[in-house]
Amino acid sequence: MDVNAVFLASVVLVHGLVTLIWWMAGSMLGLSRRAAGHWMVAAGANGLALSMLPLHAMLDLPSHLLIANVLVVWGLISMRRGLQSFLRLRHTDLSHLIFSVGIAVFNLAICIPMGWVRVGEVISTALVASLLWRTAYENHGPLSFEFNEGLAKTHSAILGLAGVLFAGAAVVMSIPALHEAWRHVNAELTTFVFLFTHLLVSIASSFMLGYMVVMRLVRKLEHMSHHDSLTGLLNRRAIEYLLDREAQRLQRFGEQFSLLIVDIDHFKRINDRLGHAAGDAVLCAVAQTLQAHAREVDRVARFGGEEFCVLLPHTLHDGAVLAAERLREAVNQVCIPWGDESIAVTISTGMATAEDPAETLGALMRRADEALYQAKSDGRNRVVAAPRSIAA
Repeated sequence: MDVNAVFLASVVLVHGLVTLIWWMAGSMLGLSRRAAGHWMVAAGANGLALSMLPLHAMLDLPSHLLIANVLVVWGLISMRRGLQSFLRLRHTDLSHLIFSVGIAVFNLAICIPMGWVRVGEVISTALVASLLWRTAYENHGPLSFEFNEGLAKTHSAILGLAGVLFAGAAVVMSIPALHEAWRHVNAELTTFVFLFTHLLVSIASSFMLGYMVVMRLVRKLEHMSHHDSLTGLLNRRAIEYLLDREAQRLQRFGEQFSLLIVDIDHFKRINDRLGHAAGDAVLCAVAQTLQAHAREVDRVARFGGEEFCVLLPHTLHDGAVLAAERLREAVNQVCIPWGDESIAVTISTGMATAEDPAETLGALMRRADEALYQAKSDGRNRVVAAPRSIAA
């Protein structure tokens, strides 16, 4: 079988599959919809561009390189726009419009009628190289920040090497002596190597884009499994895991910690009088206040309903009481606008300090709960500390 036919079949298969995958990811699965749409266009454009060279060898297509270069530029611009959407970067729409329209007009409306084939090839190839390097540069920082430095370096290396490939081709085509020497070397083999390398770079780039989408999805699912969907705080399962870890530290190293159980006062009245939407607004406001006034090392979670849990690592009894009073006073200052009125909120808090390594986590939680019930019985809007588990 002819090598050009084999390569054409490979290009159609690979880029057709990649285009289909991005279409399914965006339209059917809803994964990074806008970015997937751009990457679908990029895969299709790159596939068409690569197909032009084997098709020229098989059908003797005129001006195939100028058309291929236009398609490569369009594909690269689509890939870059997809990355800008995915990474929430500023869209460079004006420059993309200028490049995409400019290269099409220059190659197809000027170079082909005027016979400036090599000029068009050199300028197009140099433009592709510069776009590849620019894309690698602008995405390195955001990729490193969201994912890791290794992924950012790998992505930059793929685009950077592709830029070197196109820059080298532009240099060869721009110098007549080098261009003639290249034509007299096994041109068919050299072209095949160039095409195959371009195909590998395209596959590697698509793989990296897919990996980033999957990694973001995994992190989103992981976040959802550990956080409350309404308030954004840790959920009960997550805080129980952290409490268990602190209990183990107490048993092994004697590191004491404290626990606050916080309950919104008269929350049912708010729901009954103003509706559940108002109740949700109150929950979110209290959650934000607790999170904002907690220390960086503290962990705040929604424990269920209108109840919250605050873990205070490395905090003794007296320090925990002060922290609980600080949080109570902060919530007292909160007023949630709702229709024509403002909703004032108070909280009751039960506090318990883990001092005895032999005390179970369940016993600690019961002491905090009993302190909370005492705060409710004493009139609400107060902090009650559970009796010490061991002598101070």
